[in-house]
Amino acid sequence: MSVDVSTKEAPTPFSGLATYFSIPFSPTAAFERLNRVPTWGWAAIIGIILTLVGFILLSPAQMHMTAVITQQRISEMPADQQAQARASMASVANISKIFIYIVALLIPWFTWLISAVVFLIGAALGGGEAKFSRAWVLAVNTYVIVGIAFVINGIIMAFRDPTTVNSQIDIMALPSLALLVHGNVKLAAFLYSFNVLYLWYAVVAIIGMERYLKVSRTVAIATVIIYNLLSALLGMASAR
Repeated sequence: MSVDVSTKEAPTPFSGLATYFSIPFSPTAAFERLNRVPTWGWAAIIGIILTLVGFILLSPAQMHMTAVITQQRISEMPADQQAQARASMASVANISKIFIYIVALLIPWFTWLISAVVFLIGAALGGGEAKFSRAWVLAVNTYVIVGIAFVINGIIMAFRDPTTVNSQIDIMALPSLALLVHGNVKLAAFLYSFNVLYLWYAVVAIIGMERYLKVSRTVAIATVIIYNLLSALLGMASAR
């Protein structure tokens, strides 16, 4: 079913911004507005800002964790290589911090692309609005909850002593199933994808697929479950 362009409203300069911040709390109404005014520009800008703020707050803990992991790897090297490796580590410390911020800028775009493709496939298989432009709008706008999760996680970590952060498990601050795991970083990273805010995201994404991509609730639930499992597997693969 295609969207009737005659029902679209002319967007105001801040209509996309208002819609974006209403998605977490009034998703049904927000997606109805997106049906009339499909915007994603403000959503992209604020999503990137939220991610960057979260990473800035997290960076002291992240830098300490990276140093600890690097030291562990150096200690496993032959003695004649350790001095050279430590000198190299000191010289790239600032570059590592810049790299963290670059990653923060790229993460939203990577997330939007993956989620848009998954939403598009779900819509195509479920007989909904199988258009990449619509899947992209849905992906970028629902990311607001992921951005909020980054910020809240960063705020929690900002109140902790960075020197206590020695592994990736230590920076998983949001309440999640990862709290049940001790020592297994890969498993913890997988289970962390099922934290309270990401579950909130799942509920909103299901509503979005129903209201915006026009699929049944069963298809929406199945698609979002698959996406969450994919995200969890990617998190597990990148954990160290």
